[in-house]
Amino acid sequence: MEEFRNLNGKRVCDWSKDHKVAEIVQKNCITRITANPDGTLNIENVPLPTAA
Repeated sequence: MEEFRNLNGKRVCDWSKDHKVAEIVQKNCITRITANPDGTLNIENVPLPTAA
C-alpha cells in the first residue's frame, strides 16, 4: 500500500499498488473502497481490533 497525502501533507488514505483499493482509517474503523471491473465500487467497513 502507498500513502496518499493532501496538499497540507496530511495522510488521507492508502492506495494499493494497482490503484484499485483505497483504505481510510479513522478512529476504530477501516473503510475499504474497491473498484470493480464494471465501474462500480464496493465499500466495506471493518472494525479495528481493540487492544486490551
